[in-house]
Amino acid sequence: MKIFIVVIMLPLSFLLSQETSYGDAFLNIGASSRSVGLGRSVVALPENVGGYLVNPAATAFLPNNTFTGMYINQFGLAEYYTLGFSHPTKKGYHWGIYALNLSINDIFERPDVKLITDLESRRDSIRALVARGFNSFNTRESALIINLSKSIKYNIEPGWMFAEIPLRIPIGINVKLLQKDLYQVTGTGIGVDMGGMVFLDLEDLFLYDWLDEFAFGLSLNNIVNTRIYWSSGKRDDIPMQLITGIGYFQTFDHLPIKFTLLWQQNSLYRNESQYGVELTLFEVINIRGGFNYDYLQGGIGLTFGNLNYSFGLDYSFSNHDLGNAHRIGGWLSF
Repeated sequence: MKIFIVVIMLPLSFLLSQETSYGDAFLNIGASSRSVGLGRSVVALPENVGGYLVNPAATAFLPNNTFTGMYINQFGLAEYYTLGFSHPTKKGYHWGIYALNLSINDIFERPDVKLITDLESRRDSIRALVARGFNSFNTRESALIINLSKSIKYNIEPGWMFAEIPLRIPIGINVKLLQKDLYQVTGTGIGVDMGGMVFLDLEDLFLYDWLDEFAFGLSLNNIVNTRIYWSSGKRDDIPMQLITGIGYFQTFDHLPIKFTLLWQQNSLYRNESQYGVELTLFEVINIRGGFNYDYLQGGIGLTFGNLNYSFGLDYSFSNHDLGNAHRIGGWLSF
């Protein structure tokens, strides 16, 4: 009797991603609860411990050694976690290594009984199979990402009587190793991402002291396409994508409040955008919300510590046709 796998749920990548069914779609679940709570519109967001997954330059401003992690049980069907570490060097570089893993356990194999045309024989076969029990298998998708970033400074000289306009420009690169185990076949691949941001203090440009910082972010992911090579001889091509976005960060002199506004677009989805907003109170409480391609997301975070060490706890949620997904994450900087 021929054995095959009945698709009792949507294809794995489509089920677990809100964006696409490409070979690296499991990474669209995100790398930190903060990123998810902001609708993953973080290509122009600095000092974001999970932002490396969207823009490799996001780690360039992390001040200290930083551990980060996140866990999620996705729709009660799969488990997903991330772990990572970032280290700043004396020469201003930041290197980091990050692991991401998605696993689904105990997926049942179902027998193909459609070739049994006699109804009584089919009935008896099904009864025997149910009494014996079905075999099961596990599936796993994982990634190991090596990140390198650095922030540089550049001054624009307008000339004449205008003062110099200083810019902060973080840049970064990811090398990502992908590995998949999907029912008796395995797949491996290597991809490269490059990204950068430009930060401009609007006070220097417009001479209004109440204005704060504006940012532009750009990341080219899966440069020259990323390919997954399967043990079956098949190949999956993951297309290159250009992610662009802007951010605005506003503080107030006499109020313990900070606003962050974010917008982002991906070249693969030209007619759709991602949005995010964050309200920070007393530098401790962070309230977040966003839209990730029409899916509502949000969350809350708590930050404690000082310049020498700090830690934070983050929670985020996202709605989906299959149900709400809840994420718990955190980080430690020292």
